[in-house]
Amino acid sequence: MEEDAFIFSCDWDNYQNNILIDKENRTVGAWNLDRNKLSYLKYGYAYLTNSDKTVVKKFHIEQFETAKKEKDYKEDWKVCFIFSKSEDVFFEWNGAPVQNPRYCKSSEMDNLPRMSEEQKKVNLLKSEKTPKVHYYSDEGQKIRKERKPRSSNPRSSNPRKRNYVQTSKEKLTSVYLEQFKDRKFTNLSVLPELEKRVDEGQEPAQVLTDYFNSLEK
Repeated sequence: MEEDAFIFSCDWDNYQNNILIDKENRTVGAWNLDRNKLSYLKYGYAYLTNSDKTVVKKFHIEQFETAKKEKDYKEDWKVCFIFSKSEDVFFEWNGAPVQNPRYCKSSEMDNLPRMSEEQKKVNLLKSEKTPKVHYYSDEGQKIRKERKPRSSNPRSSNPRKRNYVQTSKEKLTSVYLEQFKDRKFTNLSVLPELEKRVDEGQEPAQVLTDYFNSLEK
């Protein structure tokens, strides 16, 4: 059986605002999907981040369309889908954590065991309470530093070195030098927006791929 579905991630806020209750226009998205595969994709599965890999919803895809600006999308080179119906499913994804969309088979997804009501509540609460990625941004580090209590122990002035967390700008720079150094930015004013997208949990490689693809439109 061909891959007839894809799984995509959503954070807690996105789940509450766009996934939990079906939107009136029945539109979900948008992503930079392989357009050659769109005709084969019949289902979309929503994966809730920070929830121990919980798949929360299955959508029956009616059609794909370009992410139209009249539907408040800002990146019209991406695609979204319109669904005919949706189902709350609640089962554990059996692969690696989902960040970027992945293609899959609905037959395999639908055979994964459903969660108990108790486990469902635990996983939803974990997603709700886990800080978002942007908590580790420059601003987040500043807040944590200000909140950190000062110790009266003189030996604590030279603590063991902590694991360093890269800023969104550093992540983008690193990926750019590794994968996109032959590409040129046409407008440096877009950098803050790209950094914001990384802060919100998107992968730097996908953010840069989307940006450079947009220049070709």
